[in-house]
Amino acid sequence: MDNFELKGPVLLVGIGGLGRKIALEAKRCTDFDCMVISNDKRDVEDENSLYVDCRPWINPGIFRIRSSLQNYESEIMKIFSRYGTVILISNLGGNSGTALSPLLSNIAKFSLNLKLINFVVMPFRYEKERLFNSAVSLKRLNSASDAVFVIDNDAFLEINPDLSLEECFTITNKTLVHIIKLMPSINLPPGKRIISTSSSEELGVENALRDSLAMLYSSSDPDSLGKSFLYINNGIAGSIGNLNSIVDKLRKIQNIDRNAEIDLSPSHTFDRPVNLVTLVEGHSKFDSYDPLAIIPRDSCLDWEIPESHPDIVLQLSNIE
Repeated sequence: MDNFELKGPVLLVGIGGLGRKIALEAKRCTDFDCMVISNDKRDVEDENSLYVDCRPWINPGIFRIRSSLQNYESEIMKIFSRYGTVILISNLGGNSGTALSPLLSNIAKFSLNLKLINFVVMPFRYEKERLFNSAVSLKRLNSASDAVFVIDNDAFLEINPDLSLEECFTITNKTLVHIIKLMPSINLPPGKRIISTSSSEELGVENALRDSLAMLYSSSDPDSLGKSFLYINNGIAGSIGNLNSIVDKLRKIQNIDRNAEIDLSPSHTFDRPVNLVTLVEGHSKFDSYDPLAIIPRDSCLDWEIPESHPDIVLQLSNIE
């Protein structure tokens, strides 16, 4: 599998509230352009924003938002066509991200043949009404993207039960920004990968790696894991011998020779000791969110067209 390369110029697209927050923060530390797309007016007050008007619906659902986006397809294609790579950032636990990211991915990849990278945050397990649609959207993103980076908030909270939701969001958001900043230097094969991180800057490297692995294995079957990239804050990295010991332990834990690679990130870029990015070559727990995932894609009708609720008015005369 060949490594993918970023083709410039690069456009960051924040989808919905969380996507907007991360995209704007990532823009400050990269050379990437940025825009925001949302069906919520509160998210599109910045310059370079696109408001998806869903009127007359006041609280539109996922499929209704999707239908409304189709009215802006030509405008989006005009914007995207100026770039070589599009990076979409969305929360699949929210309506905006779940609704808009599959359609935007189709435009970027299938209509314009651009390099496409998706960064997504998955919902918590207790948000049961959101799990199915998030899994379907993630499946669509996997089929359209050159790479998909996933953060599983549920796994993070599971291994750090004392964290508040706000603390969890803060850490995962910072992690996403950090990985986006590293994108020009990341050399990864295409596919889906899980981002896991430590909960506290107080932890040493080994304890932080332990937390990161626990988060990773909570999201994926160990047998499905491929190459891992370990990013260590060099302010607390320690000696070269210590680094070699950590990498050897990671290889033994994953039980795959030569699959662990190590990279150092400057101490001022991130306040967590460790970030672990791991390629997933098989099933993850997100597949269980969608009980229909076992059906082969070639047995699904109209899979290429994301589900939506268009407003269709049929003028039918009464038949008496």
